[in-house]
Parts: sequence; structure tokens; C-alpha cells
Amino acid sequence: MKYYREGQLLRYIGTWIPLTVLVLIVLYFYVVYMETYLMPLIKSEYVSRPLMEINTYLIQLVHINDYVFSNQIMGITISLHIILILFTITLVRVVVTIPGYVPVEWLNKIENEILQMIVNEEKMINQNKKGSQTSTSFSSEVDDEQRNNLNEKFKNELIDKQGRRHCKNCRAFKPKRCHHCRQCKTCWLKMDHHCQWLNNCIGYGNYKLFINLLGYAWVLITFIMITYSRCYYDTMNSYSTDAKLFLVSFTFLFCCFLWILLTAFTLFHLWAIKQNITTLEYCESKPRQQIQKGIWKNIFEVFGTNPLVWFLPIQPDTKPILD
Repeated sequence: MKYYREGQLLRYIGTWIPLTVLVLIVLYFYVVYMETYLMPLIKSEYVSRPLMEINTYLIQLVHINDYVFSNQIMGITISLHIILILFTITLVRVVVTIPGYVPVEWLNKIENEILQMIVNEEKMINQNKKGSQTSTSFSSEVDDEQRNNLNEKFKNELIDKQGRRHCKNCRAFKPKRCHHCRQCKTCWLKMDHHCQWLNNCIGYGNYKLFINLLGYAWVLITFIMITYSRCYYDTMNSYSTDAKLFLVSFTFLFCCFLWILLTAFTLFHLWAIKQNITTLEYCESKPRQQIQKGIWKNIFEVFGTNPLVWFLPIQPDTKPILD
């Protein structure tokens, strides 16, 4: 509704187009993979078998294990859908999870520092005006204009002398490694980048989920590429129709192309975790301040201290870097 009132409804709809394209690509791979490779194998292995042969397996319990549990097709089908389910859950969680607002408690702490500095300055002003008389509260000796000037003065002092970071867009202080996203119009804790494909920022609150998503996507595309190579080889060496030949060839080569891109992107983020650096910090032209804590501490900062949830779509409860 906010975008509609501002006359930006089309722009708001446009922000969801990349995510829609991403979902359609995943659906394309799934449908083509099932129709051209997995479903024909399932039909030839289970549906087209003579009824007498199936009954023989049912009678001979020794062969049931060979027929069901040791069957390669069954393993491929189960593995594919497990990876796909994990990928889908993680995708939804990354999209809907808030990257991480600046805590109100931290903002109040900064405001209290400024307020205390103003109070101390007002006491000095009142003492100069009244001699030895002191003031313990806001005095009428200091008007609103002077108080606003003092507020700006001490804000600049915190920025220039104490190195506090201040967002000109939000007109508020922000912690270290916090950045303002122009598209979200919000400051996010440890912002990594704004992902158009997910229509969300990647930051402190969902970075671990984002890494999980990359991992599941890499495993999924690798799994499809390896298993589908058999279908690609059989199609290229058989008398298939031109339509099937084009569909299988395009799907397999497109899969290989995405695998190369995804591998490079995933390796970059793993390197960034090792170096304890965000994408924005990597792309900044100014010299980067290295925040080295050791490899394991850098990993724990992102994935948490419990290795049992590292590979699950669960965001760990870690403390953000504020000061």
C-alpha cells in the first residue's frame, strides 16, 4: 500500500521479477529433469516390469532389499527431492527474514550520551550566567535554539572525535559494519549486499541462511549435472527428435554454465567468511580495516558455535557487532 500511495506500484512489482525468474528457472530444471530423464527410468524400472516378476520379488523377501533399497533410481529420486525441499525452505526463509535492524537499545544509549553532554554544557552555561548558582535540570537560561545547536555540536563531536558513524539518510547513528540500503531505505547490521534475485538485503539476520541457500543450490545443480549427463550422452548418441535433442542439450549446457557461476560465487563468500569481510567492504574503494579474529572465530560469528545446525536452514542466535 505504501508503494501504491506513492505512485510506485509498478516499481514495487518490478522488484519481485528477478525472484520470479529464479523460481521459474528452478521449476524448469525440475520439470525437464523429471520428464526427460527420471520419469522414463521410473516407468521402465517399476511400471513396465511384468507383474509376474514383481510378484516374485514380493514373495522372495531376500530380493526386496535389492529391488527397493539398493535401487539407483530410488536413491536418485529421494536425494533429489530432499535437496529440493531444503533449498525451497531456505529460499523462503532468506526472502522473508529481516536482515537486522539497529537495536533500539543501542540508539537510546547514543542518545543518552548526547543528552548527558548537553546537560553538562547547560550547567556550565548557567554557572557562567549565575555565578556560583548551579542547575541540575534543564534551565530556562538555555532556549530551544541553543539546545538544538548543542545537540548538533555534540553529534558532530561523536562523529569526528569518537569515530561514531552517522547515516545521513536515516539521520541516525549506526554501529560499525552497518550500512544504509538505498533500495530498502534502511540501515542494516553487517549488511553484505542487496540481492535483487531474492528481493531482500543480506545482512546480520540472514547471512547464514544465504550461505545455506548457496550450498543447497550448488549441491542441487551439481547433482542434476552429474546425473543428467547420462541422459545427455544417450540423447546425443540416439536417433532422438530435434526437439528433444535441443531440449536436453540446452538444459545440460545451461546447467553447466550455472554450475560455474554458482561455484565461483560460493567460493567467494566462503573466502569472505574466512577473511571476516562483507561484499560491500570488499568493493569499497577506501582501504579496508581488517577484522581478523582467527578462522574459527570468523566461522562461529556467521554459523554459530553449534556445528549440528551449520548445514540446516536455521539462523544462529549470535550477538551483532555494535561498537
